Amino acid sequence: MNSDQANGRGAYHVLSMAVIEDLERRGFNQSQIARMLGVSRQAVSEYRQRYGGAKSPRQLALEAWPWQVPAAMCQSIQYRSLRDHGEYMATGGKGMSEAKFKRLRTLYRKVHAGYVVEFDPEIPPGETKSGGWAYRERTPEDGDLIIRVNEHTNLTEDGRRIWRLPIREP
Repeated sequence: MNSDQANGRGAYHVLSMAVIEDLERRGFNQSQIARMLGVSRQAVSEYRQRYGGAKSPRQLALEAWPWQVPAAMCQSIQYRSLRDHGEYMATGGKGMSEAKFKRLRTLYRKVHAGYVVEFDPEIPPGETKSGGWAYRERTPEDGDLIIRVNEHTNLTEDGRRIWRLPIREP
């Protein structure tokens, strides 16, 4: 194996489960794998689903995603921070970028300051351009979660474990 192969560059030319799983074990995410193979991230994800590959930690965390969020509300900092939090809880941070860690540290500072994140599609634009998201003061009903459970939230058993502060923060 040459140095490019050891770094995950140019090592593969074919999309296969063996290639995808090998690169994931080495810490690459689906976007990075797609760039290496010259395909889209969606192609990698679809290939995994079609051919029965083990789900990535991020996919497992996103299965416990507690809301149905309209596409227009998926670019907010709260959405992205919570998505990163789910990935962090599933991976311990392995393979995550510094930009994601920065968002997480900002989210965790807010939570330590006594806030939770609420999603409600009726929240008007304000904190976010598209609306839907807001930081709310923590109440006793929030327990140890970092999110507010409301009528728009479907919190699974796995979700109760994921949507709280991690034991070790980045």
